[in-house]
Amino acid sequence: MLPNKSKTLRKWEQDVILKTVTRTTVDFEDVVVITPQPIKAVVQVASAEQLKAFDIDWSLRYLQIHSSSLIDVGQFIEYQGLNYKVISPSNYQDYGFSEVIAEEVKGDIR
Repeated sequence: MLPNKSKTLRKWEQDVILKTVTRTTVDFEDVVVITPQPIKAVVQVASAEQLKAFDIDWSLRYLQIHSSSLIDVGQFIEYQGLNYKVISPSNYQDYGFSEVIAEEVKGDIR
């Protein structure tokens, strides 16, 4: 019998912050609102096989993130004090977790 992957992943979950950035205009001024949400996720360095070579900036770090929380392209993950932008669509897995790839962000996410 195969082990329950969901239970195994839960053992490796860490606290990260999911950030949603909303941009709007108020009285002709650009307004950026960052909404942080603490979530649990399994975070690991993405392997070269998971990355599309023509889309990669090899000077940046890429993470593979598994979470039972919904994560969308364009959102950000704060992990170990650094921000990473989600660049791949959420790939839902049968064991209740979704999987995304995130790219390190240099500078401010605004």
